[in-house]
Formats: sequence, C-alpha cells, structure tokens
Amino acid sequence: MRKLWLLPCLTAALTAADISGKWVGAVEVEDPSDGATISTEVRAEFQQQDGKISGKVGRQEDQESESIQNARLDGQRLTFEVTSTEMSGLFKFALTLEGDRLEGEMSGSMDGNPITGKVKLKRPAAKAP
Repeated sequence: MRKLWLLPCLTAALTAADISGKWVGAVEVEDPSDGATISTEVRAEFQQQDGKISGKVGRQEDQESESIQNARLDGQRLTFEVTSTEMSGLFKFALTLEGDRLEGEMSGSMDGNPITGKVKLKRPAAKAP
C-alpha cells in the first residue's frame, strides 16, 4: 500500500512539458568585430503531438519563418536545428523550459565564422477581452 503513492509522482515525472503555441523574444549575439551585443527580435511557433515536435522560428519583421528540424524534447530541454538560406548555414538550438520561458543557446556559423548567441523566448500574455 505504501508504494501506491509513488504512482502519481512517476506519472508526473514521465509527462513531457508542453511547448505548443506561440513564443516571442530575442537572440543576442556578440559582434566579433567590436564586441557589441546585437539583439534580434524573434518569434517561434511549436506544435507538439504524439511525442513529435514541429514548428517554425524567425525574425519578428520577416514574413516567413524557417522550419525547425530534428526537434526533441527531453524533459524540460528542447533541442532543434534550423537551416537558413539567408545565413547559409545550420543553427542548433538548446533551450530549457522554465514555466512560460524558453532560454538557452544557439550556435552555428555565418560566412565561415562561428556564431553563438543567447536565446530568450516567452509565451505572449493572453489578451484581455
């Protein structure tokens, strides 16, 4: 009988986080030429169904976003890749879900130079009626 109380705890631990929906935020990258921080406003939208994750990510001002690939959610850790024709390269994202925030790092290369950045996304607040 004592072991029955573990069942709800195990179920909660095995349930994956839900990242479905729209996210907004910024990617901050250090400019290698002068050390200044470049902040780019971004948006993302994820769909999570039957253990599979799909979605898109891109700059706020762009009409089109890039599709994510190889997405995986392991507990609270979300990883995915994005291929950008504009940046001519593959970018890898490793983010951690904390409540209504996804934060972590992005890495890739542009013009043959490595790029790393800090990613901070949050779910937009629901609009009041």
